[in-house]
This record gives sequence, C-alpha cells and structure tokens, in this order.
Amino acid sequence: MLARQANDLKVQISSYGSLKSVLSEFKDSLKALGEEEAFQKRSTSFNNSGFVSAKADKDAVAGSYKLEVEQLASAHKLGSSYIAKEDADKKLGSGTFNFTLGEGENAQSFGVAIDSEKSSLKEVAEAINNAEDNKGVRATVVNSEDPDTGEPSSRLVFFSEKTGTDNEITVTANATGGEEGTATLESLVAAPATIQEAKNAVITIDGARVESQTNEIEDAIQGVTLDVKKVTDKADSTKNDPTLSTTLTIGYDKGTVEKNLKGFVESFNKVMGTINQLTSYDKETERAGPLNGDSSTRSLTSQLRSMLSEKIEGAVAPVKSLTDLGITSKQDGTIELDEDILKDQVENNFERIGLLFASEEGVSTKLDNMLESFVGKEGILTERDESLNSRMAKLDKEAVAFEERMEAFTERTTRKFNKMDLMVAQLNQQMSSVMSAFANMPDFSGGQ
Repeated sequence: MLARQANDLKVQISSYGSLKSVLSEFKDSLKALGEEEAFQKRSTSFNNSGFVSAKADKDAVAGSYKLEVEQLASAHKLGSSYIAKEDADKKLGSGTFNFTLGEGENAQSFGVAIDSEKSSLKEVAEAINNAEDNKGVRATVVNSEDPDTGEPSSRLVFFSEKTGTDNEITVTANATGGEEGTATLESLVAAPATIQEAKNAVITIDGARVESQTNEIEDAIQGVTLDVKKVTDKADSTKNDPTLSTTLTIGYDKGTVEKNLKGFVESFNKVMGTINQLTSYDKETERAGPLNGDSSTRSLTSQLRSMLSEKIEGAVAPVKSLTDLGITSKQDGTIELDEDILKDQVENNFERIGLLFASEEGVSTKLDNMLESFVGKEGILTERDESLNSRMAKLDKEAVAFEERMEAFTERTTRKFNKMDLMVAQLNQQMSSVMSAFANMPDFSGGQ
C-alpha cells in the first residue's frame, strides 16, 4: 500500500515538474518581447562595406546618411637619433626626459629621471613606460639600419597611447654623458624624427565635415557611434571622379523581433503539448494522464486560451490582439502562425506591435503576471509541488517507521521461535528418555 502511494506521488511530482519547467521556459521567452528595448533596437547597414562600422541605440532616427572618410585618426610617433647597435647596451648617462602631450591649456607634461646605472636604450624605455605619472607615452627600442650610413643601428621610438592632434608628443632631455664614445641622452632627442604624424579622423556626413580625435565618433549622428576603418576611395582620380561614398542606413531591428515572435509561438505550443499529454484520456485503453481532471491545469489552460483573442488596452489598430499578427488557435489548444500576415505587420506596423507586447497592459505583462501566479514563489503549481513533496517526505518517514516495526516484529518472532524450538527439543529429549525407560522396565507379567 505504501509503495503504491509513493509511486502515485512520484508520478504527480514528476508531472507538475514537467509542467512548471515548460511554463518557466515560456515565461523566459516573454522577456524578449516584454521590454520596450526589444522594439527600440536599431539595425545598421552599409551599401559599401569596409570603410565604417556603426552601432545605433534607441535614440537613433531611422534614415539614410551619406558618409565619406577623408582621414583616419593616428597616434603621434617619434624616433630618437640612431646609435651603433653595439652601443645599445652601454650606459648613456643620467638625466631627465621631459615629455609634453598636446599644447596650450590642455597640454599635459611629465618628467622621467634616468639613473646612470640603468641607462641603456632598453632600460631607458622601461623607465619611461613604468613612470608613475606617465600621461600616455610609450617607448620601445627598434633595431634597424641607419638610413644615412647603412650600418646596423638602434634607436628609441616614442608613441602616444591615444590618437589625435591633442596627443602630439614633444620631448627634450637634460643629461650628463655616459660611457666614453657613446651618445648622450640629450643628443638622442635633440632632433627627434617624426615617424607618424598625429592626425584626427575626418569624415563628412551628408556633406558636413566632422573631425574627431579618435576613429570612434559618437553622436555625430544622434544615437549612433561610428567607427571609421578606411579612407573611402576615389572612383578614378585621372578623370576627376568624386570620392566614393558609403551610405549608412538605420532602421528598426525587425528581423530579431520577427524571430522572437516565432519563438513565442513555439514556446506556447510546447506548453500546450505538455498539458495535452498530462491531461489526456485514451478511451480505448481507458487510461488517463496523471493530471487528467486536475483543476489547476484546467484553470491554466482556460486562461492561456482566453489571452489569445483578448483585445489589449493601449494597443492601436490594426494590431490590437495576437490574432491581428496571424496567430490563431487550433482545436488541440496549440496555435498556428500565418507568416505572411506576421511579415506584413512587422514591416508596416512595427511600433504598434511594440505597444501590443511591451506596453504596461501588453500581452507580455499580462502573460507574465498570469504565469507568475502559477510558477512564482507563491504560485499555485509551486505550492502544489511543495505539498506533494511534503507528503512524499511524510510517506518516506512512514515507510521507514514501518520497516523498523517489521524488523522489530521479525526479531521478536525469531526470538520466540528459537525459544519454542529449544523447548520442543527439550521436550523431545525428555520424551525419548521416558520412552527408553519404559522400554527397559522388567516384565512383571510372569509370562515365560
């Protein structure tokens, strides 16, 4: 009896667990449609790729913009004078390098002290890179040929960590000499050579010139971040053809929303498929599903079905209910989607679909609240599941107690049987002795 009760409880617990699982999945699928941002995402595309990339937020206005990239931003790079490669590891003396980034009121300056015992090219570069108040200058050693002599040589190369003219480097040094025959720190930067100029990015947007210290340009177009990659080409400079442009098109991210709507239908049908399986009844075999006749499941099914055709307050025609999106009910409670209707509504009434799902009284909010009443912390199915598990725990205790009683009963019965068996053995022994005594008694009959 206990085993049968335990099996029935396990079946119910498993059934409610399966139902709660698909309902939770369905609830999660609503998040993709329930937030306002789901319908405010923007897509970006270019007719000529490779020149610019773009990210657009909800403030971006749908439209097209002609872009031309005239110049990329670059970081300033300076090279010191060359020294013989064999001298690169020698001590170049002590002193201070003085750096300035930019000019005018926004200029930033810092100094780097060089110890004479740590003044090889590599050690000087390390001292600059590790300086605590370094404002954004990096240094490295480059080994190459001296272009004037063709001999193997080395030099320091300084480069700004940031692009743009505001980060142009100026460097001087105050120093004393090092090992005999070597250059001094001061002579290294007496006339630094420009390896790469500091430049700002320059683009035109519908003919208007925009300049930026970096290749990432924010809010030149409202809500859009541009990342310039490459200067747009000339169609044919020999014919004085204009510069090729690329057109940025900003639109609503309709593809993602359409995908999410299809996912909504699939999740809903998974819920209904599970409910149908758990509440089924086979007339031929007369076998019922574990939740056949369950009041909670009937209530859930009823609420889900009514939600499909319900008009949503705040929604705007021609998208006031799910049926307007081509979502209709089938006889078994699942739904089907007319993709042609959906595509047409997404294309022509995108923002109104947002009102249907993501408004304060929208489909997502209503469904989420309804599902919460079933699978939330205090939901109907959650409480039912907890009740069944409590009964199962109680039944387990009863089974353990019953087993303990049976073990005690078996032990008592065994002891009684052993005691009785001993008594029977003793009686048999006494009987055998009596019979033996009778057999050995003399014959008093007097017979011959």
